[in-house]
Amino acid sequence: MSAPSTNGATGFRLIYEIDPPREPATRKFFRQLEIFGGVVDAFLIPDNHLGRPALSSVTLAVEACRQGLRPIVALNARDRNHLRLRSDLLTLQAYGVEEVLLLYGDRVEEGRSNLTVRTMLEDEWCQKFVQGVVAPVTKPLGWREAADFVVTPLGPEGMASASRLRSRAWSKPIYGGTVALATREMASRLLAGIPGFSVPEGFLEAFDQDPEVGFRAALDGMDELRAGKVDGAHLVVPAGRVRFAEMLSEWVASRKRDLAKWGAK
Repeated sequence: MSAPSTNGATGFRLIYEIDPPREPATRKFFRQLEIFGGVVDAFLIPDNHLGRPALSSVTLAVEACRQGLRPIVALNARDRNHLRLRSDLLTLQAYGVEEVLLLYGDRVEEGRSNLTVRTMLEDEWCQKFVQGVVAPVTKPLGWREAADFVVTPLGPEGMASASRLRSRAWSKPIYGGTVALATREMASRLLAGIPGFSVPEGFLEAFDQDPEVGFRAALDGMDELRAGKVDGAHLVVPAGRVRFAEMLSEWVASRKRDLAKWGAK
């Protein structure tokens, strides 16, 4: 299947990654849909992100569909056998979900499946969906070229990966990983916790003068992705979501005006 077209308003697709509830309640989930539903084009719903239990990505995808929103459902190989995979795919198909992101999942000490991303990608039931995978930072895509779209990791290395893919004539959609950081402390935690993640020199200190520097950096990064002919951004917003959604809405409106101005010339 082919991936959906990019945002008709800006030519750049915005995908917000849900922070899934880790308690038996859905208020947090619906609040995120409310904040970003009028701004982004799709919602990526993680699957037991960071190896910690959370509400099912399949269940949350069904709820997003009921709200008239478009989910992209993460499916981890780590937590499934073939029967569970096909059961989840059948459920998603019944509710009209079209896109899945196939992942292995963060490492856990026990309870891992023998399923792999490659076997999911090659599964005939999976091939009824628009299938995405995460692009490796340094290695060629290899068997991942069978996917319909790729998502790059967060940070500068992910941006570089997106640029390399486009320069190598990869013609399918690329969604660049983009993180909007609300505080200096949050940025420090990501630097310590995500291998390969980096920030420009002086970035942490800049929070002392401009508390929104992390949000502005995310928006600037999106402009870099657009300039590099990347198809969209996969947005991670750990905190400050209401304010970032306001800034993102302003960014979208500004880019729409730019397109209209250039289109009129």
